[in-house]
Amino acid sequence: MADTTTTLTSVSDTRSPESRLRDHVERVEHARGDRFAVVLNLSKLRPQNRQPHHIRIASRSFDSLLNAADVQLYILSTSDLVLMCKGPRVDDVEYAINKVRTLFQNDPITRSGKGGKSYELTTWYDFEIEFEDFKDYVAKFVNSPGGLAQISEDASAGQGAGASIAGQPLDAFSLAKIDDSLNRTRIGDMIREQAAVIIGADGTEQILFYENFVSVGQIQQRFAPGFNLGSNIWLFNHLTETIDRRLLRTIEQDDFNLLPHNISLNLNISTVMGKDFQRFEDSVAEHTGKIIIELQQMDVFSDIPQFRKARNYLKDRGYGVLIDGLCQQSLWLFNPCDLEADYYKVGWGIEYSETESIEDHDELADLVDGVGKERFILARTDSEEAIRWALTLGVRRFQGFFIDTLVNRQIEKEGKLPGDHRRTEQVH
Repeated sequence: MADTTTTLTSVSDTRSPESRLRDHVERVEHARGDRFAVVLNLSKLRPQNRQPHHIRIASRSFDSLLNAADVQLYILSTSDLVLMCKGPRVDDVEYAINKVRTLFQNDPITRSGKGGKSYELTTWYDFEIEFEDFKDYVAKFVNSPGGLAQISEDASAGQGAGASIAGQPLDAFSLAKIDDSLNRTRIGDMIREQAAVIIGADGTEQILFYENFVSVGQIQQRFAPGFNLGSNIWLFNHLTETIDRRLLRTIEQDDFNLLPHNISLNLNISTVMGKDFQRFEDSVAEHTGKIIIELQQMDVFSDIPQFRKARNYLKDRGYGVLIDGLCQQSLWLFNPCDLEADYYKVGWGIEYSETESIEDHDELADLVDGVGKERFILARTDSEEAIRWALTLGVRRFQGFFIDTLVNRQIEKEGKLPGDHRRTEQVH
């Protein structure tokens, strides 16, 4: 019988952030006292620093402020962030903004002097004297589509990771139908494997683990053609939890005694702490040492205490813990050593080698040393150049399309397929 523990009946608010911001401005027009707005001009960042995951990390810098004060955050389709504030201490707002400044410290936008010019990181509007200017700014975006609808990212590594998904916005009614289809359908044929390898000093590859995942792009094609599954971050998170449950219920049917390599599973923290994972543990039994649980950085940073609880839970039972989705900027903003994970997966970007100075490279080398070279995995490795760049840092652990090519060549040479799982699956 299908798992229908979560039933959604209301339709979500699919208005764009621009539209909701305009409504907010109209509501406060006659109550401007003690109010101000701050625009973080992230649309002015260099393109390589303006990726979806960068904008999400930046938005998370304001979580404590949003919880403690009368402040609302809008993420516009341009990538600009807008803070609508009533009464918070300016120092508290500046403190959160400085986290973002640190995140993008190598971008010219953060190196400008203070002020309100459009090419600098922030523009401040005091509603007592600059409300009309702010209204003019907001008016430019009234008909702009998207907001978060323009930002979608596959949670898994491998094929389709980080790709945006076109289509109409997802609402709760449509999500409920997708959930039902997922719970009633076998997905064993949709589970993909992507190797993470260790490249030795002699250039040979050794398997570190195989990541098992189902990409959101595959889910869209099979269950939701025409929908943008990443258009609403909260509904998207619910969808990934459903994918987690289906992945666990398929993998738990494997014979872990015969598992030829370590595997990793990319899961939500809420899944790790839920009953479905407890059931999965019963199947794994004494083989937890063969399994690494990958947790997304946004999930980790959104609730550090809950992450620590999940990390300790996993480590106490023998699982490995990996933080996925990191970038160079997040390594500078958060000390990864404080997370006490077994591995840290950092996405490769061509800008690392194209724009970094000698000083930047040396700083990153120090970061890698601090994390531990044996814990650092370069993900999305798409070229030999990426490997050469990483080797100069002492990094020898890789995952990505170029690594897939190397592994496939090795498989052809040896005439066998490591980790070839023949799955049978029951639908619950």
